[in-house]
Amino acid sequence: MRLFFIIIFYTGLTFGQQIPIVFYNEVGEEINQLEFLRSKDYSENLDLYFENDTTQIGILITRQKFGHLDKKTFVNFKSYLSNISDKQIDSSQNIVINYLTPLPKKVDNIKSKSSWNVLEKHYLRKLHKIADINQFWITSPKSDNLNFYHNNKINWISDKDNLFKNLFFPYDVRYGNFILIKPDGRYYYYLGEHSKYKIWEKAEKFFK
Repeated sequence: MRLFFIIIFYTGLTFGQQIPIVFYNEVGEEINQLEFLRSKDYSENLDLYFENDTTQIGILITRQKFGHLDKKTFVNFKSYLSNISDKQIDSSQNIVINYLTPLPKKVDNIKSKSSWNVLEKHYLRKLHKIADINQFWITSPKSDNLNFYHNNKINWISDKDNLFKNLFFPYDVRYGNFILIKPDGRYYYYLGEHSKYKIWEKAEKFFK
């Protein structure tokens, strides 16, 4: 049975108890701890940890994925994106989504403002030179940290109905993800911490 059908997650930790821990690979297959540790590769996957009332869980998720939204899903997706952004979606343009996850939380900030280079003006200038792009800044509705990510300069838009989470990002990884989408519904995404250089590199390859 696939992993996301069998696990109910809780955020709290249970102290004073020794409870079993199980590990899963990227396709939801149970593996042992040694296999899990050997398979960890930050360039290819991320290791996430959860706990429910009986079990601790460690899972690996693949950082990169190619996919294709079917026609109906893609039409609904563009309608939703247009609605939350109040911006018309040109069907001939490529779409780039910078998606901000809810982690880390505001209480975990060390600095008052992020120095993430994706938030620099130069990032967008070069991105628009790569291809004809419609770009959006989307944030998880659970994010409490928008001031850290320069919300006075960046028009962060809440994924109020969790459509992005349901379609692409079932797990809350740290920092942001990005998605590249072609006019025919083909997409590529990258999960977790990344730089503007990673987006430029992938956009140049994907939109060529």
